[in-house]
Amino acid sequence: MLDIPEGKVIPITSVVVRIDGAPLAYEQQNTAQIAAHWSRETAANPALFNGPFFMAEKAGITGRMFEARYHRTRFATMLHWKADTSQMKPWHIFGVGVIVSGDNKLIAGRMAPSTSAAGRIYFPAGSFDEDDVSGDHIDVDGNMQREVEEETGIRLAQAARRDEAMHLVLINRSIALFRRHYFKASTAELLERIHAHIASENDPELDDVTAIAAPGEMGEETPPTFRAFADWHFS
Repeated sequence: MLDIPEGKVIPITSVVVRIDGAPLAYEQQNTAQIAAHWSRETAANPALFNGPFFMAEKAGITGRMFEARYHRTRFATMLHWKADTSQMKPWHIFGVGVIVSGDNKLIAGRMAPSTSAAGRIYFPAGSFDEDDVSGDHIDVDGNMQREVEEETGIRLAQAARRDEAMHLVLINRSIALFRRHYFKASTAELLERIHAHIASENDPELDDVTAIAAPGEMGEETPPTFRAFADWHFS
């Protein structure tokens, strides 16, 4: 079990997230509540899709290695999990490929109205799904590359360099795994490219994009794991 301070940025040199074929106990224990919550959420936003999802019952750090065991569930479980204030719930783990411009700005997007996080401001990222499964484990970097390209049109593989280590931030049962990718392009050029990508999409996940230039710029509309990492980057 993880025993690290919440909100602290921890360098991680190795990440192994394996798939466990057993059902997620949290889903089995909360079946009725999950269904009721999903009914309310879809009444408010019919565009929501109850697709495959993963959550972890076990996670830990040994030295600089992070390990977790993922169980398959559905997106409805995640939405119930978000509303559940208990600490007796599984871990939500996700990767974040951070775009850093040539002038050291962090590129963030605002989620579109059709998404479950409408209006929230994130670094482009997404939870792991079946497309990220490689054998018996999750391809974390592959997820970062796919999600960033889908949302922004930017290919992380074209960055001039990237961090060797990932950086882990844990807050309220969410575990974010960040890796910065450094581009030579200016902030203005990257924003222009991303705005053009958004305009070309029939159903974009983002409806706007912005640049973060200093600590404290990401406010309450941004999840705390992202705020903690941005503040650390500029510290």
